[in-house]
Amino acid sequence: MSPSALSVPVVVASALRSLAARLPRWQLDSEQVLRGALKTAVIVGLAYAARWTLRRLSRRIVARAREADTAARGSRAQRATTLADLLNHIGMIVIVIVAGLLVLDIFINIGPLLAGAGVLGLAASLGFQGVMKDVITGFFVVLEDQYAVGDRVRIGDVEGTVQHLTLRSTVVRSDDGALHHVANGSLTAVANLSRGGASGTPPR
Repeated sequence: MSPSALSVPVVVASALRSLAARLPRWQLDSEQVLRGALKTAVIVGLAYAARWTLRRLSRRIVARAREADTAARGSRAQRATTLADLLNHIGMIVIVIVAGLLVLDIFINIGPLLAGAGVLGLAASLGFQGVMKDVITGFFVVLEDQYAVGDRVRIGDVEGTVQHLTLRSTVVRSDDGALHHVANGSLTAVANLSRGGASGTPPR
């Protein structure tokens, strides 16, 4: 074997030893690891308890609304169900983010991470302005009970019966059988043809 061929492994081994010498030497403290594990377990337990409390509160809101609604499945119960779902989703996101940051803070410095997350959050908010507009408008549609599933409505050029209602969109089936998906953010004027009338009957 030629001397040049023998020198290649020597050079590689020397480079690996030099790289290993520059790497940080991690020293694990068993007591510190145990404290971190205990703190993580406490945070996870508190997050689970908060999630359980949130779900119980949401179910109670829906149950109270159904008890107060004589139809049991009327607009009040539907509105309460939609708001409870919104509370569940937002609450779950907050719980997961807070618990995740608290766990990370046990092992690493999350200051730079929070700064980067702030920049990413700003960029995401600019990109999702349309979605947020849909959600906020849908929230007020449900909160103010402007219309519900089963109501006949006129939204712009679309007229028909509301088939499905979420915070993101409204699904309307027109008389010709077509199914229209209308983003709540695009709602400007909505006519509810199922409530009230020329006789002055107040809306339900």
